[in-house]
Amino acid sequence: MQKRAPCILATLVAGLTAFAGPASASPELVVNGGFESATFDGWTPTGESDFNGVECPGPGASVYSGNCSAFFGPVFATGGIQQTIDVGRAGVPWMLSFAFKPDGGIPSSFTASFGGQTLLSLLNAAPDGYTLYRFGGLTNAASMTLSFDFLDQAGVLLLDNVSLQVPEPATIGLLGAGLAGLLIARRRKSA
Repeated sequence: MQKRAPCILATLVAGLTAFAGPASASPELVVNGGFESATFDGWTPTGESDFNGVECPGPGASVYSGNCSAFFGPVFATGGIQQTIDVGRAGVPWMLSFAFKPDGGIPSSFTASFGGQTLLSLLNAAPDGYTLYRFGGLTNAASMTLSFDFLDQAGVLLLDNVSLQVPEPATIGLLGAGLAGLLIARRRKSA
């Protein structure tokens, strides 16, 4: 009977894996995160937007990846962009990344928020090349708002390569089946 347990366990895990569906890369949830449409399609402007836009300057210009980047230079009040994203449900892990480039203007500010939580807030950032920022956490609702707010009285701040991903249910199912199999195997080994 003891020799059958590993065989039964292996069959169970293989069956659960088959029903979990194929593992695949998480889909991109941000619309136009690289601003490659040369517009703010998919994004909603917020606050002052007089000096905000998208530029596609060509090779050797100031983009993080692709051909375009967004620039923001609100002078009198903060302005920016936001996008409400369907993440499925609360309690799901998420991974956000974006590239930001400050110009060293004073005064200037940059804030990135997701789901009502401030992830990054910079004040009078020194001039620098693009920095890729990465954040992760658990979703707090089925739909969450991603927002970026800017102020730069002396120039423009640049944003590019915005990406948000959550694992697909098949990936979560596969992970759960694997963890259950490990727990059962450990329990059997202990007994």
